[in-house]
Amino acid sequence: MEDYECVEGWIIRERKYEREREVSRATVFALANGYMGTRGAGEEVPPNISGLKGTYINGIYDTPSGKLTEREFPNVQDWTYIFFLVDGERFSLDSGEILEYMRELNMREGVVRRRIRWRSSKGKIFELEVERFLSLKRIHLGIIKWKLRALQNVDIELHLGIDGGVNNRWADHFKRFKPRISEDEKYLETETYNPGYRIGVLCVDEVKMKEVSMLERRDATGERNVEGIYRVRMGKDGEITVIRWCGVFDSRFTEGNLEEECRRVVREAMLTGYEEIRREHSEAWEELWRDSDIVIEGDERAQIGIRFAIFHLLASAPRHSDKISIPARGLQGQDYYGSIFWDCEIFVLPLFIYTQPKIARNILRYRYHTLDGARRKARGLGFKGAYYAWQSQETGDEQCDLYVFKNPLTGEYIRSYFADEEIHISGDIVYACWQYYEATGDIEFWVDGGAEIAVEVARFYVSRASYNPKKDRYEFLSVLGPDEYHERVNNNAYTNLMAHKSIEIALKVLDILREERGEEYNKLLEKLNLTEEEIREWRRFISKLYIPEPDERGLIPQFDGYFDLEDISLEETRKRLVHPEMYPGGPLGPFQRTQNIKQADVVMQLYLFRERYSDEVKRTNWEYYERRTAHDSSLSPMAYSLVAVDIGLKEWAYKYFMHSLFIDLRGYGPHWNHGIHAAALGGAWQCVVRGFCQLDLRREGLVFRKHPILPEKWRSVKFCVWWHGRRVMFSIGKNSILLKPLNNEGMTNILLFKPY
Repeated sequence: MEDYECVEGWIIRERKYEREREVSRATVFALANGYMGTRGAGEEVPPNISGLKGTYINGIYDTPSGKLTEREFPNVQDWTYIFFLVDGERFSLDSGEILEYMRELNMREGVVRRRIRWRSSKGKIFELEVERFLSLKRIHLGIIKWKLRALQNVDIELHLGIDGGVNNRWADHFKRFKPRISEDEKYLETETYNPGYRIGVLCVDEVKMKEVSMLERRDATGERNVEGIYRVRMGKDGEITVIRWCGVFDSRFTEGNLEEECRRVVREAMLTGYEEIRREHSEAWEELWRDSDIVIEGDERAQIGIRFAIFHLLASAPRHSDKISIPARGLQGQDYYGSIFWDCEIFVLPLFIYTQPKIARNILRYRYHTLDGARRKARGLGFKGAYYAWQSQETGDEQCDLYVFKNPLTGEYIRSYFADEEIHISGDIVYACWQYYEATGDIEFWVDGGAEIAVEVARFYVSRASYNPKKDRYEFLSVLGPDEYHERVNNNAYTNLMAHKSIEIALKVLDILREERGEEYNKLLEKLNLTEEEIREWRRFISKLYIPEPDERGLIPQFDGYFDLEDISLEETRKRLVHPEMYPGGPLGPFQRTQNIKQADVVMQLYLFRERYSDEVKRTNWEYYERRTAHDSSLSPMAYSLVAVDIGLKEWAYKYFMHSLFIDLRGYGPHWNHGIHAAALGGAWQCVVRGFCQLDLRREGLVFRKHPILPEKWRSVKFCVWWHGRRVMFSIGKNSILLKPLNNEGMTNILLFKPY
């Protein structure tokens, strides 16, 4: 935590402002409440500066009138816009002189605070204190408490506004603006291009002044902004305090008047009062932390890091709806267009399955609501069933472009295969559904659409496979595995195994419904036109589906012919890039012809299917692939950490765990940090609970695969999990495991001990 102070394990604080790192730090200090997220840049920052400010609404996407071909999160109206001028000089941390600076994120309370002492170029000194939060209790409400103090007599001009001149880096997303201002309200409504979502933002500013004389008060309305302007004379130690109450609504929630909905939210909050609203917000966070916190004793860096990961994932979670999910960059930025990837189900979801199962159900139900989009994609490619979008948004239709990268030598775009050949995405979703069921026993999930997902994915894989008559087996040809640098390969081991598992799960689910919900089972067969003969065909199919197994050396080939590729170092492979901006994979990149890979692939399957493989096989493959993995994706290190724990490589496990944990707190560059790396943060959580602590939740109970293997610094780890409606607290030390059921009275503590 070289760049931050850690306070009491809950507060991340910075003391130095660095403009060149502000893009990544605006991610660190971002806030969200599941409905919307706002980046952590200062209120005074103009909204059109690329990458700094941003507010995003979960599930709102737009196809812009611009050069961008893919739909994305629109950066909506800037509701935080407050600034002042002194002697015509606009307050900015990039001008004047910063005499004192502090910004902190209180993760326990869900609040960001700033304290700044600033001198203008003409020597006028001010003190600014700001507190900001997005209500977790009232998801359409954002609040700012802004306080300015002058240390001398001075005239200033204060601007309190809402600005729609926001920047999305590439495109303009609004075709219509509707500004309105009255004495105490500012309102700005926008409408996107496609499909025409309307977004309303209403602010009421309560302004209190001490030792301040009003010189002029006026309102200004532009095409894309509204603001109230105060020209005042501040005496020495004069103070201006602004409490901004902001309501945000969109047309998905009401067919009526958005302005009225925003006004209702704001007026109800104002009647409740600032202190009470903040208290209920912090209590809502306390409730989440009660179930999701992890306490690590002995390692301050790991402690603050894991809370950072949990905080931002909980902040992005859809507590209020099952029709949205968690984007790859959360609600803290606009990278990856705000789309949903396999990141959510494989990397992020376990945190919620174990600690917030109701939210986990919402996340998986999103995939049911987008099932028709997956059906359309499969049908469009000539297959049956459901092929889920690699890059999914509100309808589930594929949003990933077929031409993602550009050849820098010719300027021509290169054909990519994420959208049509990375077929493991459908199996990943079914795998996650089963993991949820094992942990919760929620059979109603299958009745409520989960079974339909599993059936349609099974149909897709059966129709997508090719039969090899010479070897009497089914294969998957021309696919893109998790590695992604090796395109159009045959029989990617991860893909084949995930397809097999997902069909196996579909068969298990049908058996469960047949035995326990006979009426619903028959309705499902009728709805999907599913016959017993088709079900029998699936059983025959998986009995002949080829799954690459370890060879005589114990190595699993990542795909057919992998071991025939050139085996050279990663450094040598990178040197073969013909241009620094050339995509490293595919036919023009050097990785395609070598054994070096982008990210965990075989090692990922060793984790997800850890019971299938012996420790010897895991070690052999971990050591082989580790040297050949570039980790050019934030998804990769967590898999290497988790498998390293299984085979006793504790130092390697800790190294890769910390890499995942601090990917956002370190800030690897401005282009990496337009949002959190949700998969890495979720992966870090898995490293603690399922890795170092070795815990799994299964239908038969809470299972420790091995004795926990804690890092050297760690004295103990404490956390809670939910299993089949029971909340259980764990306290794990070097040589002991303490379990305490927390919601079943009369049950005694259970002490488990197993020596190494």
